[in-house]
Amino acid sequence: MQQVIKDLFYVVPLSRNCEKIYKNKTHILLGISPFNSKFSQNYIHQLIDWSSKNFKNVTVLLAGDEAKNLLEALGTPTTKAERKVRKEIRRHFRFSEEALRKNGREIDIYTFSDFKNNKIYNEVYQNVIYYFEKDEKFRKSCLAMSHDALSSRAKSLNMEDIEITDNMLFHSVKYVLAELPFFLSGASILGYKESVLAYHRPWKLGEKIKNSEFYIKMSDNQGYIILKQIN
Repeated sequence: MQQVIKDLFYVVPLSRNCEKIYKNKTHILLGISPFNSKFSQNYIHQLIDWSSKNFKNVTVLLAGDEAKNLLEALGTPTTKAERKVRKEIRRHFRFSEEALRKNGREIDIYTFSDFKNNKIYNEVYQNVIYYFEKDEKFRKSCLAMSHDALSSRAKSLNMEDIEITDNMLFHSVKYVLAELPFFLSGASILGYKESVLAYHRPWKLGEKIKNSEFYIKMSDNQGYIILKQIN
């Protein structure tokens, strides 16, 4: 897929359909990960500044309660993990709110957990869970994403030598499963005609979904783009 250069970022659509949705500029959903030094105040402001100039509607998606599972899997007690997640979400919310206000945008910021009572989210999530349980190839790909996240977090904590067990993977994968509905059907969940989810790197799992390696599919009105900083 050809890279599209726009100001601060290279835009790399996942597929031709994703490219078409991106070019319509209806809505962008900015995924912001917890415990990732990439998402500094400056970077979040750059993301929202760029998105505000290029899209009719901008929404920020922050981590949900499931982020604590990542910390718990590496040995953090539940109460401490919950406290760390709340602090991280507040920090990202504050940075995002500042940037949205600066650009004259509505404060359209959500966490995964805000959609627990959303009918469409729950339908997609239950489908994700079904295939996670029934499709070994899909399950392994989800667990591989979880492994990458655990390895990255362990490295930041100087725990590179820790053995990542199956129990740790199955506990932390809940975060991946909770996020997947936005990759698959974020537009419908949020009530837009179409939308692109944006992140700074490719998802191996997303590539496999795009290549029809599983029964689970992206909705026709949902796209994914990778935003690569030019400098």
